[in-house]
Amino acid sequence: MQFARNKRHYVPSAAARWIGFVLGLIAALASSPALATEDRLCDGPSVCCPAKIASELQNRVTVALGVVVMGIANINERAGTWDADFYLYERWKPAPGLTPQTEIVNESERHATQFDTTEVRDGECLRGRRIRSTLRANYNLRAFPFDHQSLPLEFSDDQFDSRQLVYAERPYAAGLDDGVRRVALAWKVEEGQNPTVMREQRQFKWDPGAPVYDYATFGVDVRRHVTFHLTKYFLPLLIIVALAFSVFWVDAEDLGSQVTVGVTALLAAIAFQFAEAGTLPEVAYLTLADRVYVVCYVAIALAIFETIYSSSVARRGDKNRALAIDRRCRVIFPAALALALVLAIVRAFTQTTG
Repeated sequence: MQFARNKRHYVPSAAARWIGFVLGLIAALASSPALATEDRLCDGPSVCCPAKIASELQNRVTVALGVVVMGIANINERAGTWDADFYLYERWKPAPGLTPQTEIVNESERHATQFDTTEVRDGECLRGRRIRSTLRANYNLRAFPFDHQSLPLEFSDDQFDSRQLVYAERPYAAGLDDGVRRVALAWKVEEGQNPTVMREQRQFKWDPGAPVYDYATFGVDVRRHVTFHLTKYFLPLLIIVALAFSVFWVDAEDLGSQVTVGVTALLAAIAFQFAEAGTLPEVAYLTLADRVYVVCYVAIALAIFETIYSSSVARRGDKNRALAIDRRCRVIFPAALALALVLAIVRAFTQTTG
């Protein structure tokens, strides 16, 4: 009887523990980042933050978005991403069942949301958040390292299509904190420059029956600092090419010295390109830097071929002719190199703007 009484008490206790475990698991999953719904809810007056979001709005609503960028970091061309620390604002006139479900379209990872406040100001709802995210960007590297990039923050509503919700032509705010101009490191943000704003409507192209949504894109224009690349790569490269051209002053019969200088210069130029290209993705086009290196490769290779030819002429007993060829090349090669570099640079910038 004692055993039976203990068993009767034991069974309810085990059931209670299992129920507590299941409830705790559900609570943990609901609060996990993967299932978090902080973008779908807001904490504020009921007129701005209704308990239930309407599945469809009766009248079209205009939402004024605002972005103030507080920090830019980790501009990663290889990964196609950049990190932003920014304030996101949404202003709208109260409507039944409406809280904008603003989605950051090009967000790849949310690091933190520092605060989320909603209030009624001048008869309109105003929601403000500070967000830290990693965002995707489509970098155009054709003019690298003299390139300009636009770092995008793209927004769209996750629930209401363009028949129900559109973004205002004039943003609530579009600004850059002064600290951004000092934090970008390898990049420069021009003084007095604010984010550009662009609106468009588009459909999910893989589903012809999908509704059309309104999109607003804030772009932060940045320009790469070129001093590093000029001093660490291009200046040494031009010195290497100049040393390769010194073979035109070496005796035509001394072929061994001429070829040694030319091949050493060619290998040094290749090493410099590998070092510089290590930070870039494998793009399907030539960057400006690639074009410069190709021109230098060709110039060094042609200089080697010229030394072989002039040496063969000298070995056949026509040393005066070999010397005349070398003298012409002392002028022709630098002039041709300068012209080819100008054409390569112009071509790169033309493709960038075209």
